[in-house]
Amino acid sequence: MNTISDLRKALGLATDNQVRNRIEAIKDILYPHLRRGPNNQILIADGGLTLLRQLQELHDSGLTMTEASSIMRTSANMTDVEASQVSSGLSTNKQKQDESKEMIALLREEVSFLRERVAYLEERLAERREEATSPSWWERLRGEIDGA
Repeated sequence: MNTISDLRKALGLATDNQVRNRIEAIKDILYPHLRRGPNNQILIADGGLTLLRQLQELHDSGLTMTEASSIMRTSANMTDVEASQVSSGLSTNKQKQDESKEMIALLREEVSFLRERVAYLEERLAERREEATSPSWWERLRGEIDGA
């Protein structure tokens, strides 16, 4: 377990507050590696030190601390997604093909529904255009009154 002063030396920082700022920037990612020691001292495991080094490298490359921590969160989230997507190897190709066929059938059904909907809306639009070009009932009535 590494103390704040150990981390300061390992990261090559000047003050303990710089270390604390970096810990605070990625606290959500560091949480599994973070412990409290005697007198509420902050202790970080070696895995956390690795994360802090990555953050420091991003910061040293010219990114702000906010940008660097955002990149760290994104990469951590992507790692979580990839880990959850790893299959157990038990699914067969036939199952995947069946799923693909079901998805294709659903998509075809949706496309046909959307085509029907577009045709209906085009009909309604044509009707409205006809109504707009035909004379109104009062126009016809005015013609009858003027003609009489």
